[in-house]
Amino acid sequence: MRQRCHVRFDTKGGQGSLKALMATTREAQEQYDLSLSQQALLSGEPASAETLSLGDKDLEWALDSEHHLVTYDSIFYPERLRETDCPPLLLYVRGSLATLASLQLAIVGSRNASDYGKRNAYWMARELCKAGVTICSGLALGVDANAHLGALDAAGSDASVSTVAVLGTGIDRVYPAAHRALFQRIADNGAVVSEFPLGMRAYAYNFPRRNRLISGLSVGVLVIEAAIKSGSLITARYAVEQNREVYALPSLLSNPQGRGCHELIKQGAMLVDDPNDILFELGLKAREATEAGDMLSPTGFGNLIDTGEPNDLQPLQRKLLQRLRTEDCLFDSFLDADLASFGALNHALLDLEVRGLVSCRGGRYTIA
Repeated sequence: MRQRCHVRFDTKGGQGSLKALMATTREAQEQYDLSLSQQALLSGEPASAETLSLGDKDLEWALDSEHHLVTYDSIFYPERLRETDCPPLLLYVRGSLATLASLQLAIVGSRNASDYGKRNAYWMARELCKAGVTICSGLALGVDANAHLGALDAAGSDASVSTVAVLGTGIDRVYPAAHRALFQRIADNGAVVSEFPLGMRAYAYNFPRRNRLISGLSVGVLVIEAAIKSGSLITARYAVEQNREVYALPSLLSNPQGRGCHELIKQGAMLVDDPNDILFELGLKAREATEAGDMLSPTGFGNLIDTGEPNDLQPLQRKLLQRLRTEDCLFDSFLDADLASFGALNHALLDLEVRGLVSCRGGRYTIA
């Protein structure tokens, strides 16, 4: 049963083994914050009726061929994560163990990302994955979701280089619920991982722990759009503590969601504006366009992404949408750009609102 579920123990019981760790004082064990069922699974003691009862739910979950319980002593435990301080003693993995063991780069950023941030996350993830890098992220809205999608679209049927989603909940829960289909797609074509016990809800204090796992699995962290007080900066801080590289994509000065990236660059993070910047740092071959439209651009996306624009839009409306894809704008900003007269701008924006292509909140226009 345990071998099938990938629950393996160091039978020698040497320093750093699970047996040694579980034999330490209660105070030392508390830093791992294990549930009772996890303690039962990891104790290595002969199974009593109480122990079997505590671990039954986890073992039953692991009976599925695509579900894995991976312990600190397992040959399947990611080596980079093992090198970090206080690594999780038990990982719940759904999907490919090969993906979990592959070369990973974390891409993180704002949940409330602008169109600029979402497009760059997709672009970076897609190109890096095509070059052989697995993308690790947190399944959140905004940047995370688009990074996962870019990697999935690049990987195709090759699950060994795809994407890893790290959860802040038990692996039997999907958060946010809107990402249920994305969760399933990642589980089918990559890997989903959590250190939290089954049934764990999405408590706010779980997510810094999740962020430490994201950086620990990866060789570096790329931050795309992050506010000054952002969970993405927590991930970047963990990366520095774990001796990982930190990369940051610059944003528009007028975009408050990008100020965290600028702060990281000031502190020494490497500024990147092209996937090849990271590939060079990782010692991998730079990507080149093999055919027209193959190498995506951060704003144009070649011909591979449908912008969803109606064919009957006027040239002025297309210019307005192009501007709004890079930043939100006040009406006065359009006037100052001398794109058209007051009346023409007002009519064009109103028509875009009616069509559901843009929205206006507090006088600021944004892509709907």
